[in-house]
Amino acid sequence: MRVLVTGAAGRMGAHLTRRLVTEGHEVRAFVLPGDPNNQAIDGPGVEIVSGRLEDVAAVEAAVDGVDAIAALAGALTSRLASDRQFYEVNIGGTFNLLMAARAQMPRIQRFVYASSDAVYWSGWHTPPLFLPVDETHPRIPGSIYGATKVSAEELSLQFRRTYGVPSVVIRPTATADTWELIEPDSVFGRRIFLQGCIRFLSGLANRSADDDELLETLRAHDDGAEQLFVLADEQGQVPATNLADARDLAQGLHLALTRPEAIGETFNIGPAAPYGEDELVRHIGAALGLRVVVIPRPHVRASWYVSSVKARGILGYRPQHTVFSMVDEAVAAKRIGAPGADHSTAG
Repeated sequence: MRVLVTGAAGRMGAHLTRRLVTEGHEVRAFVLPGDPNNQAIDGPGVEIVSGRLEDVAAVEAAVDGVDAIAALAGALTSRLASDRQFYEVNIGGTFNLLMAARAQMPRIQRFVYASSDAVYWSGWHTPPLFLPVDETHPRIPGSIYGATKVSAEELSLQFRRTYGVPSVVIRPTATADTWELIEPDSVFGRRIFLQGCIRFLSGLANRSADDDELLETLRAHDDGAEQLFVLADEQGQVPATNLADARDLAQGLHLALTRPEAIGETFNIGPAAPYGEDELVRHIGAALGLRVVVIPRPHVRASWYVSSVKARGILGYRPQHTVFSMVDEAVAAKRIGAPGADHSTAG
């Protein structure tokens, strides 16, 4: 099978690309021009094609001759995309892909759209209606990003109903590569490394009042030595959350591409179990020999984690990594200078 993977140089895309090639498939990797991560997927069985989802001609050329599409590319909050980029890439780009797939029917065997659990999430301090969040939870996005993901989901499923495009919707939860958990300036590291968070917030062009308050608080705790932090409410309670390994997400995406039962369905994909944010921070602190400071605040993020029970039952999804094993792997790789310590699959 020849599979078009958009966003093939990103976290999930790179692991999915390698997995598909290992299992004998051919991959056409649709990547951003000049992305430094493109070299991480270059090799036998991979055809790299540069382009943007907003470019209709580029998308049509990328879809031509493939048997399946994994639509992973999109404008991301972690890359500080603008609201207009969310709209143009996540909605417009998905529409371009679906139109191109429709023109190739009945050749297209699968169209897998990678959405986000942000479709459920109504706000930073607003708890979900129930935990764990499963596919029956209402979609009540509290951001433009989440709203564009809802729209793209609906487009994907509508093209199945009307035009027979064999669509599947996957809703990944927060996803990381192992190294990101111990790198202070990574997307995930800056949430727990005090100085990394200070650097990030200091560089934000449009900080909110909450950002300014947090920045002032972190600076008050900065003694010049790297340390980790966790936010707690005034009673000392810390939220529970979840984080998935990008390799597990690639497993879920591969199943969505290959299992006939997946067509027309929507699946959450996440880790095996949630954890307390303080548990992760203390585990990293012990592994790296860093002090952990607990910072009380009037309001902290509500607990948030998803259920992958449906994907387990229908697709046979089985996550292999915990957030703690990810940390241990990253620390071991860093100490010996192994390839797993590099940043080759950021995105």
